[in-house]
Amino acid sequence: MPLRECSFRLINKSIEGIDKMGYEIKDEHFTIDFLYVKDEGKTLKNVDITFQAKNQYIMINGDKRFFNTAYIREEGMSKDNLYHKISTPDFVFWILPSDYNRFKEVLNHRHNILVENKKARLNSIHLNNEKTVEYDEIDGDIYNCFIAYKSGMTEEIGTWEKFYRIEKEIEKECLKNGGKYYKNEAKRARFAIIFSYTSRVYTCVNELREKGYKVTTFEKALEYFGLSKMWNCDLMVKKEEEYKKFMKEHYKKV
Repeated sequence: MPLRECSFRLINKSIEGIDKMGYEIKDEHFTIDFLYVKDEGKTLKNVDITFQAKNQYIMINGDKRFFNTAYIREEGMSKDNLYHKISTPDFVFWILPSDYNRFKEVLNHRHNILVENKKARLNSIHLNNEKTVEYDEIDGDIYNCFIAYKSGMTEEIGTWEKFYRIEKEIEKECLKNGGKYYKNEAKRARFAIIFSYTSRVYTCVNELREKGYKVTTFEKALEYFGLSKMWNCDLMVKKEEEYKKFMKEHYKKV
């Protein structure tokens, strides 16, 4: 058997949940005689593998990595006609006939999940492109707040050091007005302040509203607190406009 590819035997199955179609979702456990890992260019021998039920990851001897099923390719039978050969972007598998049907079910299930996730993301992008975002009028509730979607800091828009200084000033303003600034999402908060300009979209705003929060942007909140001079607010507005324009141009609904 060529060491650059692999064969395996089905060992065990355990029920983990039920998917949206009503089928049982299971962790699938295999023992791999030989596993060729493409990006590493090496072969692993006698490998314990688990295809996890509730995510798109594979466990290889306890090491967790994303299992890419962008394609599942039939490569025919091995030269000795003992194995079915199937490749994915990261691996090549030699499949014993006794394991073939179940193995294909596992891979096809994960491929379908990947496709559905891509569809859901595309649908979300189209929805955000179509929906206009309207923010809540800022009132006294702003003194019980937190900043949502803090990711996306770049040298162009600012630094974390400046951001942390602003957080301290917001905290002072909230305390001075009988409220509290929460470092993270909190049930007692009344206002969610969106920082990332890529998150000023309908789905993000709507999700926060469904949790009971009023919603505004980082710049609008700074203006209300009298702290707008501490940040380049005009640049944030410009970056938001550029991002939304880019998304509309590159994800046109067909």
